Amino acid sequence: MIVNTRRFGEIEIDEKEVITFKGPILGFGYFQKYVFIQSEDSQLPFEFLQSVEDQNLTFIVTDPFVFVNEYEFHLDSHWMDALEVVDEKDVQVLVIVTARSASDITCNLRAPIVLNRAKSFAAQIVLEHGSYTTKHSLFGGKEGEDSNVDLVQE
Repeated sequence: MIVNTRRFGEIEIDEKEVITFKGPILGFGYFQKYVFIQSEDSQLPFEFLQSVEDQNLTFIVTDPFVFVNEYEFHLDSHWMDALEVVDEKDVQVLVIVTARSASDITCNLRAPIVLNRAKSFAAQIVLEHGSYTTKHSLFGGKEGEDSNVDLVQE
């Protein structure tokens, strides 16, 4: 399957790699099909989540546990059922990253993406309890500084 992307150009993917969102990414409810694209620098703990349906829609995601060891939450049984989770070891948690500048990189711990890798289903879950924020600094910088800076250059 060929997918046109603005960031990566034309890429070929196996249809088995497509992730279907059962709970949409907030603000992007029209788009349910995504594919993961690995970062060119394999040393970095980031990957791209590219929409298969909109060539302009790409998110940077990461494993929150790389940056926040104590990150934890309870996944409601409703979501376990919706994502058809049979074995908890198939569940992966990711968070969306926002890079405003090289020193201001944050992630959204308040609304993680929960992924069932075995079934290729995912959902962005809004955590109702806890003190997690939508702008948790990944590298100890001030949250939200330089918020008008866009690192993506055309």
